[in-house]
Amino acid sequence: MSRSRHSEPLLSSSVSRTGTAVRDAARRRIFLRSGLAGLSVALAGCALIDQRTFNPRASRPPKVYIPPPPPGPPPVPPLIEVVAGTPPARWEKPLEVVVRQALVRKPNILFQVRALVPPGPDAAADQQALIRLVGADGEAVAGAIIRAGAAPEQVEMTAMPDSAVAGPRIRVYVK
Repeated sequence: MSRSRHSEPLLSSSVSRTGTAVRDAARRRIFLRSGLAGLSVALAGCALIDQRTFNPRASRPPKVYIPPPPPGPPPVPPLIEVVAGTPPARWEKPLEVVVRQALVRKPNILFQVRALVPPGPDAAADQQALIRLVGADGEAVAGAIIRAGAAPEQVEMTAMPDSAVAGPRIRVYVK
């Protein structure tokens, strides 16, 4: 019997100890859960420290600078340019020299005679200015090129308004 007496108190003390331990563990869990919940609520209002705290552009892809395209090639200068109304005695001799030099370098060269006028207020005014320019100076320049030794098939004439010119003029290009 003495064993039973000793075993009961041992049994009851171990049960009471485990019951207390279980209650303590439950209290600790509740405390930790409420502490974690409170901590998460407190941290929700704060900004977390990360790499952007010290460098706002961190982890963002860089913005690539794309330079503008280079400028195009400069326009081809004319072989000769005659301002409308210039007397033929002033431009015939230089034109003849230039045409002969061009024919020596390339016998099958094409001379492009362009009659250019600044744009007028309407298309009818442009047309009248071009007719006057081609009739007066354009045909004279084309004739001087043919007299300098070029075949008539080597001379091409065009007339157009051009906003880049200040006044009526004839330009001769080679191709």
